[in-house]
Amino acid sequence: MNQVLTDWLWPGTRETITLEELSQRCGISEAELAELVGYCALVPLTSSPGEVAFSAHWVTPLRHAARLRLDFDLDLFTVAVLLDHLNRIDELERRVHALQAVLPASLHASKGFA
Repeated sequence: MNQVLTDWLWPGTRETITLEELSQRCGISEAELAELVGYCALVPLTSSPGEVAFSAHWVTPLRHAARLRLDFDLDLFTVAVLLDHLNRIDELERRVHALQAVLPASLHASKGFA
């Protein structure tokens, strides 16, 4: 039972997720997810006719995009563009943290880095 709860809270603990699971976890229909794949905003790991699998890292940005879609009444193409930008922001944040990790601690305080 704890494993199921852990998978729900931390989807990155599993390497892949099915289209159906992704739809359930993100609140976006399977047809809409397929349309996002068509826009190349969502990239499946496998796309065999029987089973489409995605990296579980898509859950968090898709949830965020779905929430913004509801808040601002966005169409699906706009969600595709938004998803791309959310992924770019995430990558840039990871790069900043990596650079801060190699920056000497004395420079963090003098430059205002947290």
